[in-house]
Amino acid sequence: MRRITLWFTATLAVAALLLAFQLNASGATGKSGDGGDHMPPVGNASATPGNDTVGDHVGRPGENK
Repeated sequence: MRRITLWFTATLAVAALLLAFQLNASGATGKSGDGGDHMPPVGNASATPGNDTVGDHVGRPGENK
């Protein structure tokens, strides 16, 4: 009876590890909601390309404006 219990427990452990590995490899961890590849959030929305004005730039050290 002890051998059967050990075999059954080991089989369940291997099955659980394989299932966890498959879910992790497929990206179905539930962290992102829909499992997609998302871009990281934008840190500064005003720093977009083409938003350059004359007063926005900081000069190099020693450069007079």
